[in-house]
Formats: sequence, structure tokens, C-alpha cells
Amino acid sequence: MFSFVFIVVVVLASVQLYLNRSIQTFLIAQSAETLQRDMRLARILVSDGLRMPAVSYDQLADDLGQKMSLRVTLMNAQGIVLGDSVVPEPGLANLENHADRPEIQAALKTGEGMSVRFSETLQTEMLYVAATLPGPDSQGAIVRLAMPLRDVGLMKRPISRAIWISSAMGLALAVLLAYGSSVYVSRPLVEMTRVARNLASGIPAQRYPAGAISRELKELALALNEMRQQIESRIELVTLEAVLSSITEGILVTEQSGRVSMANREFEKLFGVTQDPVGRMPIELVRHREVQNAIEETLKTGQVVFLDLTLSGGLERHLDVHVAPIKQGDRSVGSVTVFYDITELRRLERIRKDFVANVSHELRTPLTAIKGCAATLADGALADREAAKRFVDMINTHADRLHSLVEDVLDLSRMESGTVQVEREKCAVDELVSGAIEQVRSQSVTRKINLIVSLGEPVFVVCDYKLIERALVNLLDNAIKYTQEGGTVRVVLNRFTKEPDGRSEMESALGQTPAGHPKVPGKRVGLEIQDTGIGIPLSAISRIFERFYRVDLGRSRALGGTGLGLSIVKHIMEAHGERVYVESQQGRGSTFGLTLPLS
Repeated sequence: MFSFVFIVVVVLASVQLYLNRSIQTFLIAQSAETLQRDMRLARILVSDGLRMPAVSYDQLADDLGQKMSLRVTLMNAQGIVLGDSVVPEPGLANLENHADRPEIQAALKTGEGMSVRFSETLQTEMLYVAATLPGPDSQGAIVRLAMPLRDVGLMKRPISRAIWISSAMGLALAVLLAYGSSVYVSRPLVEMTRVARNLASGIPAQRYPAGAISRELKELALALNEMRQQIESRIELVTLEAVLSSITEGILVTEQSGRVSMANREFEKLFGVTQDPVGRMPIELVRHREVQNAIEETLKTGQVVFLDLTLSGGLERHLDVHVAPIKQGDRSVGSVTVFYDITELRRLERIRKDFVANVSHELRTPLTAIKGCAATLADGALADREAAKRFVDMINTHADRLHSLVEDVLDLSRMESGTVQVEREKCAVDELVSGAIEQVRSQSVTRKINLIVSLGEPVFVVCDYKLIERALVNLLDNAIKYTQEGGTVRVVLNRFTKEPDGRSEMESALGQTPAGHPKVPGKRVGLEIQDTGIGIPLSAISRIFERFYRVDLGRSRALGGTGLGLSIVKHIMEAHGERVYVESQQGRGSTFGLTLPLS
């Protein structure tokens, strides 16, 4: 019996070691494929970044490392590190030459290289992928991505735990079977001994129960085979769950009966599922009848079904849903439903359509007026000096409107493309406000608006003087336009004792804070423009910073302007790594604020 148990233990240990090694190799291979896909994107981003003026290698590496959550290293063809997302720029000179690294040597020979080795800098086992940059502007530069293998260990840990538990259960079952087998195997020997003694005593011999040993061995073989099948099934299940949990789309798997057999974490997060989904009907989880109908149709016909789904309640989300059958031969044994989140694509599509429609309208209106005036002058109005002057003035007015629109569109395009350089300097807030006030003074006098400045003691901030002045002019211009005659526009300085949570346009509309904006209360101020105007409806606050968006279309066009002012303000603040926030109550005025860091 002990020999049998020893053999079983050796076999299970060997299987355990083999499975551990196979799983680790599989996970490393999957991580390498993911890293190679990331490398293709990284090469494009770095190549594009190198074409931008005044962008350092270390800045490119830092930006790329933050976006991809990987360690990014940029070096030249001689192996000298030019930028690293982990090592600060002053410490780059202390790094060793990387020309002898296996992934770098392979990249110099074939264009791409990969290696797994210990990092002296990070003191951990790392997976490296390196590639040369394409194009003549790259000057033979090399980009390298690195991923710590501890992530692979974390993925392997639950699988290994499941294997160890299954092995322990198998060992317990094997010991039990070995004990039973030894009992049943020894029983014929006891019977044979008793028969021999009876023969010696003269008692007639009893018939020996033949076939007992072969039957017990057959039962043991069946038990071991069943144990092997259970281990294989559990390994496949754990591996499948690990793969599904790493997929960013929602996955829902159903049996042939239509009940849920598996769902990944992204699906549970997408639909707010808090209980175990296994065994439930899809409509209990998704709460949309069209999804249930699509799954039933796929199970019935074996055809792939596509549909669009909109999730309301809170932030609206758009999903592209694919329902496909799971087939064994020609028979459908279940279905798999994939939920793709296309909310951002829909938002960008809407912005693009609105932009084209608004630009077309904004260009058509002044062009129509200019064409009409020119046609009137050509038909004889030139002879009437008073009428001719009036038409020429109209042409000049609409030409100025066209020029302003084109300039704003070009400026907005430059800001969105990231080509605008922010030249930070120490600026006095009172000088910024005075310069902006002078540019809108005549407009406030015409509309009889009281401009009041309440800044308190002198304060200095760090910013680009011209850009922040333009942002202030845009906000003051809007405040004056949407305030009734005799109203008041006030410029005040707000020293934050805490972050202005809930007041940021970007936080309320996008649910996030711009990168580069450190939340350090007391280290920044809010320069606010307060008016007593018509205010903004709550439903429109999340959209007022979009290009060409107007709350009251007729009133806005009557007051003039391009509809791009607030969008330009938002991009100016994003370029500074700061925020523009708004508070408004319809009929009682609005407050727009810019956060600026103290000098």
C-alpha cells in the first residue's frame, strides 16, 4: 500500500510541476503578445512626439509610461538612455549603457527584441520588449517597454491554488482507494489460507471466489480516471475565468436552456450585478428585453445577432451587443454575448456632426449677407452714397465676423492638437485682470454694465500671461453679453481652503480631473467672473464648453460671437493642467472660475 501511495504522490507532484511551468509559460507568452501590441502603438506615439518641437525624450517617456501603465525607456542606437518613465531626468546619466541588453541587441539586428531578466534598477524580474523607431526622423532611436512579472505571478496564484487543492483531493481519494484495494486484495489470501487449513484439518475445501482482484483494480482505475477528469475540468475552468476577467468588454455566457453559466467582472460592473449571476436568466441581469430576445433567437436559429443598447440612468452609455452561438458540431449548446462600450465613439460622432453643422451655418449667415450687399451695390446702390456706405459697413461687419470665426477655429484646432506652447512665468493677478478689463471696457459702457474688481492684496501666479488673459477676456465678454443693462459683472479672487469639488466642468461632464492638476488645497487660487445675468439651466451646464453649443440659439446669435469662446477657455486651462469651473442658477447669474497655481 505504501509503495502505491508513494507512486501516486510522485505522479501528482510531477503533474503539478508540469502544469505550473506550462501555465507560467502560457501567461508570459500572453503578456509578451500584449506588450508587443502595446509596442506598435508606442512606436507611433513616440515617432509623432519626436516631430513636435521642444519635446524631450524624457517627457515623451513619462507621458507614454503614464498612459500605458508600463515602464518606457527611450535610448539611442549606442544604448545610451535618453528618457525613462521611472528614473527622473537628472538620474539618467547614472544609468548603465543598455547596448549589451539582449532585447536591445535583437532590436538592432531585426527591428524587434524581447527578453525576460532581472532588473537591477527596479529589483524585480521584468519582461522587456524593444523596437527601433521607423522613419528617417527617428535617428536610429530605440523604444523599450517593460512589464514586471509579478503581475504574471498574481494571475498564476489562483490557478496554482486550484491545482494544489485538486491534487490534495486526488491524493486523499487515492489513499482511500489504496486502503480499500489492499483490504480487498488481502481477502483472497485469507480465504486461501483458511482453505489450506481446512484441507490440513480434513474439512472439505470451499470454492475460491475468483475474479475479485481484477474487479477491484478495475474500480481503482475508474476512480483515478474520474479524478484526472475533474482536475482537467477545474484547470480549464480556472484558466477560462482568468482570461475572461482580463477582457475589457462585458461577456455573458448562457447554456442551451438560456440560463447564465458564466459572466466576467466587466459585465457585472457594467450592469451593476452584485449577486452570483450563474443559473439566472439574462433579463434578470440586463433588464432589457431586446437582449433576452436576441439570446433566444441565437439559441433557436444558431445565427449571430447584432443590436444597439442604450443604458439610461445617471451617465448615459451606448453599447454595441454581439450575440453568437456556441456550437459543438452542427448543434448549438449555448451562446456568448459580448457588450462593447461605444459611448465615447457616439459622443465624438455627435460632436463631429454638430461641428460640421454649426460651422456651415456660421459661415452661411455672414456670406449670405455679404453677397446680398455686394449684389445690391452692383445693381446701382453705389450711386447712393448714404446707402452705399451702409452696405459697405454691413460687409465690413460680416467680414469681421467671418475673420473672428476663422481665427477662433484655427486657435481651437491648434490647442486641440497640442501644438500651443505654454510659456509659464510669474504674473501679477491685478495686471492680468486690468489687461482683460481694458479689452471689454467699451462693450461694458455700451451695455451699461458695472465692472467691479475685488482682488484684495497683490497675488502672483504662474501661468502663460497671454493665454490666461485671453481666457479672462472670453469669460468677461460672455458675462457682459448675457447680463441685462444696468447689471453687474464682478472679478474676484478666491483662495481655496479645499478643492472646488463638484464645480469643475471637466469633473461634472467627464467624471475626471485633467492630468497634471495636483489637488493641493491652499497652493492655488480661483480667479472668478461673477455676473447678475440670465444664468444657465442645470441641464445645459455639462455642454456649455462644447464647440458652438448655445443655450439660447436666437439670443446668442443676436448678441454676436462665434460660439467657441468657452471651448477655447477650457483648452487653455487644460494646456496649463488647471481647470475651469462654473456655478449658475437660472435667472440669478453665473460664476465662472479659473484655477491658477500660486507663485
